[in-house]
Amino acid sequence: MKLLYPLLILIFICIIANGFMKITVGADPKEEAAAFLSDVRGGGLAKSVKHFGGNTCRCPFKGGWGSYLIYISGQEPNLAFMTGHPFETGTPKMVRMQNDRKALLPWQKPEDTAVDVPITFNAKVYSPMFLPLPMAYGQSMTEDELKEWLKDPDKDAWKGFTLRFRPSLKPGAIAPPDEPLPPEAATEFQDIKNKVIEAHEHDHDKKPPEETSTEDAVKQALGAKATQYLKPKDAGPVVDQSGKPIAGETIESMLPRLKSAILRLHVVRRGSVNEWTIYHFGLVDPVLLLADGTELKLVHDRRPSYLPKDPTQVQPPANTTAP
Repeated sequence: MKLLYPLLILIFICIIANGFMKITVGADPKEEAAAFLSDVRGGGLAKSVKHFGGNTCRCPFKGGWGSYLIYISGQEPNLAFMTGHPFETGTPKMVRMQNDRKALLPWQKPEDTAVDVPITFNAKVYSPMFLPLPMAYGQSMTEDELKEWLKDPDKDAWKGFTLRFRPSLKPGAIAPPDEPLPPEAATEFQDIKNKVIEAHEHDHDKKPPEETSTEDAVKQALGAKATQYLKPKDAGPVVDQSGKPIAGETIESMLPRLKSAILRLHVVRRGSVNEWTIYHFGLVDPVLLLADGTELKLVHDRRPSYLPKDPTQVQPPANTTAP
């Protein structure tokens, strides 16, 4: 009888451990990718951001994991154009990536995978517009400048690439969802959440000291023009030859829209008994739908030598906030 209770406890522990091992060891990274995209589609920042992390000796870029989901972070790449918006996903494909990290025990060895998920947008429901670089950063353009850009939207597309996909040209279109930003996002984003829309209208002396210091450093290193591309802003206006702004609806009808792409997710876990999580991502093989109905497959959507086509060679992109 004295041995019965310890034996029952041992059996109970084994059952729990066996169930846990089935859930974690046998888990499929593609399922984590699907769950993540489902939450991104739902638009809840706090829920989506919980899929990030879980890696070993790799930290989120400045701003925390939440910076990958909001325009105001200026983080590129970014999924703000998908967050809270409808899109369709195809069958994911997974490739296991080489990981040379050592582990004390076999089940503690970190694992890396690349999961490619086809993403498509229905133009009748929602398809994000691709903006010229100046417009995406709040700068005014002439009608002739816009028409010239429309001749070749692929040129320098990698500059601020995913931050240039927009749901609308209306003021406030890039504001985060109306919910408290998750703790994983830096406090700096919480402070500017309701101010970033009009921040570009303030002069240099009115900006917070830390922002002024950052702009001064960028200006000194890269020139004054570079400071225009620190943070994306509401779409800048397009004016006709008389200087009168053209209606937003007219401009929207002229802009190309994202039809499809491959979302390459870097899905990792610390070991076989841990859950899979999202570490990083990139948009691959994007196809734009032009105003005349023709399709344009972008080839300059990545910085030169930035992201190889072979998913087994994926490396985390450098931390860049300006294009």
